[in-house]
Amino acid sequence: MVGAPDVSHSTEGAISVFIVDDHLLVADSLAATIAAEDGMEVVGIAGTCAETLRAMSRHQPDVLLLDQRLPDGLGTDLLSRLFDLAPGMKVILVTAEASDAVLAAAIRGGCAGFFRKGARATELIGAIRGAANDENMISAADLRRLLPQLRGAGRLGDDLTERERSILGLLADGISTSGIAQQLIIAPATARNHVQSVISKLGAHSRLEAVSIALREHIIDLPGGRAEPS
Repeated sequence: MVGAPDVSHSTEGAISVFIVDDHLLVADSLAATIAAEDGMEVVGIAGTCAETLRAMSRHQPDVLLLDQRLPDGLGTDLLSRLFDLAPGMKVILVTAEASDAVLAAAIRGGCAGFFRKGARATELIGAIRGAANDENMISAADLRRLLPQLRGAGRLGDDLTERERSILGLLADGISTSGIAQQLIIAPATARNHVQSVISKLGAHSRLEAVSIALREHIIDLPGGRAEPS
């Protein structure tokens, strides 16, 4: 482990964040920025894939910031093992290599979104809060551009209800859970339950991955998140 101290217990109610980056200066800067925010704390830092996997046996962070290029592998290749160790964790890929191939791999792997190095710190804080609140951290324009790489054979979603299909359309439009509740005139807790049901039925780890699966399997279509006819 490098950088921030190894913290084994998080503060109740705070968003716990784990940072994976092999550049100590970058990791320390991210840690300082996050620690300065109310309701957030850094619970650890790792600089390699191996360190990260070992750390997940001790930490169950709310959000993990994952660098793409690490000394012993690629961040996107680590995703399946990370989710095996911490199923409820949200992962944001933080990368300077923002090619469509990398971004598509991040979505397919279950990332809640991605953050390009060089963006402002305030944007990162917003991304962390959004991921912790289970929001989509990708624009409809980016998702539409990546759609050809996310398309594939096969089909899921036969067990989705009509309400859940409608919610998938709203998720694809980037609507938050509270926004879904307002649009469908349902309680926020009911909206959250519907969103979690959609994620579970599609075998996803995040809202974003659920949307990408739905697009790939032609359950919904962009723009507007319209359900395709069966």
